[in-house]
Amino acid sequence: MAATANASMTNEFLVEIACPNCRHPIDVREHGRHVTCEACRSQFILQAHLCPQCNSYHQPDEAICGQCGAALSRICRKCQTSNWAGDEYCQNCGGAMDIFDILVHSQAGYTAERLSQQMRSARALKAQDEAASARRMAELQAVEAERVAALRRRQQERRAEERRLLWLMGGAGALVLLFLLLYLLSGWLY
Repeated sequence: MAATANASMTNEFLVEIACPNCRHPIDVREHGRHVTCEACRSQFILQAHLCPQCNSYHQPDEAICGQCGAALSRICRKCQTSNWAGDEYCQNCGGAMDIFDILVHSQAGYTAERLSQQMRSARALKAQDEAASARRMAELQAVEAERVAALRRRQQERRAEERRLLWLMGGAGALVLLFLLLYLLSGWLY
């Protein structure tokens, strides 16, 4: 029994069909080509195809998914017949479709997404490391600036102390000279 295409449209892609027996809506994204109605339990096969990547419903003559851009058909290597991308066996000769092609097709998006996610994670880690490095550098520069300021203060204090000592020594030397002069003068006077 073929399903009719009375359905709601999302971005012009069929996502629901009506059960041919009870007209209950069925979300085609939750089923493969073999569909069971949840209301009346009748089973049927979809005449059109679901995209193997995004599960959008497409007419049999469409070759590329309008939703995600995935290929909807594959060519049988034995008889060159066009088959739906999700078929395991050729509709013409019955030969097994290459499982490696199916795996590569399904893993290509996963690999690209995984690589993209790894690149985003690496960029995020790099940004975190750069921020942490900048923070550590700022902390080190602040500590260094404080150390340099403390060193300058100590040098200024030492210079001030040396000047005081120099003045004291100069004053003491001047007093000694003054006393010596007074002593010598007092000896001449008497």
